[in-house]
Amino acid sequence: MMAEFEINGKQYRSGKLDALKQFHVSRRVAPILPTLLPIFLKLAETHRASGSAPAASAIEIVAELAGPFADGLAAMSDQDADYIIGTCLSVVSRQQGSAWSPVWSGAQNAMMFDDMDLGVMLPVVVHVIRDNLGNFIQGLLTSQLSSATAEA
Repeated sequence: MMAEFEINGKQYRSGKLDALKQFHVSRRVAPILPTLLPIFLKLAETHRASGSAPAASAIEIVAELAGPFADGLAAMSDQDADYIIGTCLSVVSRQQGSAWSPVWSGAQNAMMFDDMDLGVMLPVVVHVIRDNLGNFIQGLLTSQLSSATAEA
């Protein structure tokens, strides 16, 4: 199943990671999950309220939570960050006229579009993580909320 979204006026389509890649991304994301959860919750809230998460809303959400997110990213090794970004971008295409073109070249380990800067790349990666690991993350969140309620 493909998920389509827009960032800065460009249409993107993300696919599904296979189960093994989902596992490897999730274990690398796990240490920064506490900083990502507020982003996922805000995106989900925006999606429920509007029926979709407009690009401007997604960027505003990421900007609002940039401090904790940046701290989490800073603690991540370059190797883990490269793996997460490369793996997530490997399932993303961008609309070019009537065609869809991959945004990432695994062979070259590089972006295929010069205009995709950090402000575009990170929201795209967050979309892929949310779409591929959302149920897993929601399960963790639900279990954490259940534990907190039981302890109260």
